[in-house]
Amino acid sequence: MADLGLVHASSGNVSVRVGDCVLITPSGVPYRWLRAEQVVAIDDEGKRLSGVGVPSSEWRMHAAIYRARPDVRAIVHTHSLSATRCAVRGALSTTTDEARIVFGPSVAVSRHAFPGSWELAEAVAEAVGPEGKAALVGRHGAVTVGAHLTEALLLAEALEQAAAASTE
Repeated sequence: MADLGLVHASSGNVSVRVGDCVLITPSGVPYRWLRAEQVVAIDDEGKRLSGVGVPSSEWRMHAAIYRARPDVRAIVHTHSLSATRCAVRGALSTTTDEARIVFGPSVAVSRHAFPGSWELAEAVAEAVGPEGKAALVGRHGAVTVGAHLTEALLLAEALEQAAAASTE
């Protein structure tokens, strides 16, 4: 994510659902320095099951999406520049054919709520919806979901490209 310019320092987070637990990136660790042993396993209430770090402060957002979407196995939350601009602006109409094929005519923007709160978690899960692949997090960043991590990451890259095309 860092190499793709989707996150800076320790912003954003990633998770994967494995059985009844979620593996999530730790809070405050820059991605360029992140090591496998720092990834935290949590249950759906945020209780740490293993790992040495503190789970991302956005674990609630991941938990809410997983609860709403049994088909989702991976989530990528970015603070990429263009997607965040669109999240602040409150809109992302897909302007390229490729973006429309992947995301449809627009990408939903969640209502704004305090980062790390259940209110934000529920707003983002609602914005992703029952079949969506992505949502912008109001005044905050972006979220993509997939059946596996590679899919969620590729969607995050495609979302940033779509946002960049719509802001030029």
